[in-house]
Amino acid sequence: MTQSKTFIIKQLPGRVWAFIKFIPFYTLELILSSTILAYDILRPKKTFKHGIVAYKLDLKTDTAILAFINLISMTPGSLSVDLSPDRKILYIHSMYLDDPEEFTKNVKLTFEKRIKKIFE
Repeated sequence: MTQSKTFIIKQLPGRVWAFIKFIPFYTLELILSSTILAYDILRPKKTFKHGIVAYKLDLKTDTAILAFINLISMTPGSLSVDLSPDRKILYIHSMYLDDPEEFTKNVKLTFEKRIKKIFE
């Protein structure tokens, strides 16, 4: 067995555990964001401030980037709009973009950090 295959096999239990921990996290995120968005849609006065942010990706592999893009798009209230040709900037539309820097920090510390543990 080559050295790279051995390295991947040794990392596998940590990645599986990271994925198992990700499932309840993402389920809770879906429930919360769906509830907030539904409440805001049904209210007569809309309070959301939407916009597009250029998000700098730290992910390197195509699989991790694809998983991240899909998770952003599947979460109610956000949508992946475009990926730069060099795959370093992702443009994300958010329904709740009060502070772009806070939004970026939140996404980096929640979604991207967990995706990195699973795929890289």
